[in-house]
Amino acid sequence: HSPASPDMVAMVMYQKSFLHLPFYRQSKDWMEKGVPVPRETAAHWYNYCSLEYLSPVYEVMHQELLAREILHADEVPCQVLHEEGKTATSKSYMWIYLSGTDGKPPIILYDYRPGRSGDYPIEFLHGFTGMLQCDGYSAYGRIEDVVLVCCLAHCRRKFFEAVPAARRKKLKLLDVNSDEAIEDTGIPDEEKLEQLLPAEIGLLYCNKLFYLERTLKELEAEERKQQRTILEQPVWEQFWNWLGTLHPTGGSKLGKAVNYAQNHHDTLMNYMIDGRCEISNNRAERKAKSYAVGRKAFLFHTSEAGAGASAVMYSIVETAKANNLNIFQY
Repeated sequence: HSPASPDMVAMVMYQKSFLHLPFYRQSKDWMEKGVPVPRETAAHWYNYCSLEYLSPVYEVMHQELLAREILHADEVPCQVLHEEGKTATSKSYMWIYLSGTDGKPPIILYDYRPGRSGDYPIEFLHGFTGMLQCDGYSAYGRIEDVVLVCCLAHCRRKFFEAVPAARRKKLKLLDVNSDEAIEDTGIPDEEKLEQLLPAEIGLLYCNKLFYLERTLKELEAEERKQQRTILEQPVWEQFWNWLGTLHPTGGSKLGKAVNYAQNHHDTLMNYMIDGRCEISNNRAERKAKSYAVGRKAFLFHTSEAGAGASAVMYSIVETAKANNLNIFQY
């Protein structure tokens, strides 16, 4: 006996999880159309239909994702007002897991959890035995039977943050998939190296690797793997040799950058094992941003059920978008 029709509920979901319109704004919009839909009603439709009707779709995508060979993972903070055993201002997390460039239909899944414990990715990825692209967060290192592929963009960011603000303004952190072409800055000779700060030199090595990756972007996976060995392996060797000559002050920003790189020596280079792997985890960070844009508009989730429903809906919406589907019609 609900006044809701499928297209009305779909519109509520579409506006909340794709257009990032909070329920109170939607309520005003419905009223302009002569349809009184209180924000509580819209929220109920969204939560109930997400968890009742779309969770089975989510679970099927989850099982499909675990069968893939290359995944990306990331996590982003969120706030839930009424969460058992926690204050309203405490942090919760939306974890993101998605398929890599394996040539199969992309899958993007969000997983709401009350914290950032390493138990959460272990539980979600139970049964996955492939390569996991992620940042340097230690929780991912607890997952068994996976090969970690650490993100070079995070390593580069550490060196960037160690460059003084005045000299940082002219620097760019471009990704392989950036619209703007990456400039080949090259590795400077010894005379020019003396004019640069260590953080700037570390940044140059990282940018050189990103530039090379950009040139290999259109190659087939096996050929990309071969070219990485030829072109990028020497750059990595120079980088590690140079890094070994540094003795930064403990606790300094440069020290943190050097320690981060050295602590992830092997995992930073694991992308070279498989041509389908990427040099950065920016693919996952872009999906984290999709949620963060919505979070900026609605600020918080009222309940754990609402956060769980949002995880399902963002998964449905972002996966539909990645597969070039008409989101509202889907």
